[in-house]
Amino acid sequence: MGSEMCIRDSCYDLRFPELYRRQLDAGAQVFLVPAAWPMARVEHWRVLGRARAIENQCVLIACNTAGTHGGYRMGGASQVVSARGEVLAEAGPDEEVLSVDVDLEAIAAWRADFPVLADRRL
Repeated sequence: MGSEMCIRDSCYDLRFPELYRRQLDAGAQVFLVPAAWPMARVEHWRVLGRARAIENQCVLIACNTAGTHGGYRMGGASQVVSARGEVLAEAGPDEEVLSVDVDLEAIAAWRADFPVLADRRL
């Protein structure tokens, strides 16, 4: 994938939808988010990942730390979310490898079928 298709963020950025919208405007189709979210907030991680995929009609690949890091129990729950908001794969709380084929044509088809991005207002 070219850089215009895949944008990498940090985990904290997941809380700021305007950053993702700017990347969408730059041509992003896939967001890659490496993370270190603790178990205490893993539900935020899950929901915010789905929200960023849905509102931008982009695929979100989110890889979270598992196990213990710096004395904190990490949340795991790495996920791949489709542009429609469907969780295509999700890891448990421990280390796990996910394998998903990302179909860029499906992103374009979804955007054409449901052209919500054209109705954006400030």
